[in-house]
Amino acid sequence: MKLFDLHCDTIGECYKNKLSLRHSGLHVSLDKAKNFESYTQVFAVWIPDELRGKSATDYFNNVCDYYYKELELNKDLIVSFDDAKKDDKRVKAILAIEGGAALAGDIENLYKVYEKGVRILTLTWNAENEIASGAFCENGGLTSFGKTVIKKMEKLKMVIDVSHLNRESFFDVAENTTLPFIASHSNPDIVETNAGRKRNLTDEQIEIIKERNGLIGFNFYKEFLDVDNKTGVDALKVHLDYLLNKGCENIIALGGDFDGCDLSEGITGLESMESVYNSLINDGYSKTLIDNMFYNNAERFFRKMIQ
Repeated sequence: MKLFDLHCDTIGECYKNKLSLRHSGLHVSLDKAKNFESYTQVFAVWIPDELRGKSATDYFNNVCDYYYKELELNKDLIVSFDDAKKDDKRVKAILAIEGGAALAGDIENLYKVYEKGVRILTLTWNAENEIASGAFCENGGLTSFGKTVIKKMEKLKMVIDVSHLNRESFFDVAENTTLPFIASHSNPDIVETNAGRKRNLTDEQIEIIKERNGLIGFNFYKEFLDVDNKTGVDALKVHLDYLLNKGCENIIALGGDFDGCDLSEGITGLESMESVYNSLINDGYSKTLIDNMFYNNAERFFRKMIQ
């Protein structure tokens, strides 16, 4: 099977604990990826909300340096998405930032992170920063600096990620860009937890992403996935059916949030993906649909957007 995952926090965990991407015991590691026919992973550098200004920028740079060190040490198994040949069997890596505080309110830093290989920017984490207000903010949308960031990202062909935005910020993004954007690790708003209600996507948001031909990546965090007393792949099917009923078969993808959350029961990391895939096929979903969800939709999107 092929896998394209839109979001993991693995590289930050490797940096903090001085672990190798090859074999770390984390949800994502290169030795867990050897059985995939093709595998692309977005590695997000998560910027904690307590970091702002120079401390946020410095933290990103430190984790970014560690990321490239790991790519070099493990170049037999992993390569940057930008550098991979079409038939390259290695893991293809895309670098992202989760939390625009890494820019420290300076547009020059957007160009600097782009030069370092960042191709996706999740504009906020849960709090507000210089760009916008996050999911746990009651008020506030895109700032004037945030609107500038959006326009410059368009020119750089950097992908805007609206996961973690509050509603106002989301709709401001929709008004200030004409390009497709993604919700890399967000589910439909059908769970009852307070955290899920703040982070998952309303019907209106889903419709906008669909109209833009963006992507929605299913998140495996139990607070966002578990629904109707169902967990794991059974809960995933509820979310999948919900989006299919809204005509979203061409924008569904995976954004597991590996190494950034407590996973739903029955999902333990990359090693679970084959059983999830097979369970969906065995339950009657077409192989074409599931192949698109696991790989093809995201592959087409990124080949178009960043190459």
